[in-house]
Amino acid sequence: MDDDPVLRELGAELEREDPALAALLSGSTAPPHRHGLTWALLVLSAVTVGVLLAPAVTFGVLAMLLVLASPLLACWWCAFPGDGPEARST
Repeated sequence: MDDDPVLRELGAELEREDPALAALLSGSTAPPHRHGLTWALLVLSAVTVGVLLAPAVTFGVLAMLLVLASPLLACWWCAFPGDGPEARST
């Protein structure tokens, strides 16, 4: 914990004004993931369309989607907080 009184005062003020933000910044709570239903509906619709279309068309569309989505997926993987290198303690 820092011994700087200004930082402690700012932290206390932040906890009074916005406790959720203070908890998020202190790392005591994880941000909620609210996209579960959206992903389930997206996967369900993609599977339904894949079953209804011809297999060759489905394979081609999926291949194109994977090629186009791979850079975005790589950036998304790199953007997860806490997955990168940890800071050295001094």
